[in-house]
Amino acid sequence: MGNCAAIYTARLDASCAPRQHLRVPTSLQFICNSCKALSSVQTFEQAPGGSYFCRCEKCGTKNQVVHTGQTPSQPGLLPVTGVIQ
Repeated sequence: MGNCAAIYTARLDASCAPRQHLRVPTSLQFICNSCKALSSVQTFEQAPGGSYFCRCEKCGTKNQVVHTGQTPSQPGLLPVTGVIQ
């Protein structure tokens, strides 16, 4: 029974160790083509040509994205196809 107690104690000790918290994205995101920052999608905007874009939170660049049908609140990473002037 001594081995069982040692294993049990080791598990208790490991559970008391400090844990790292990972940031889990809670919104749809993209990587800006201009400044390479990770930005959350605030809204989808449509250009006169019919393509969709999202503005970078850091630099304000209009990044043309592939609209996958997901809403901004769904987690994921959108592909960026270019920058709209």
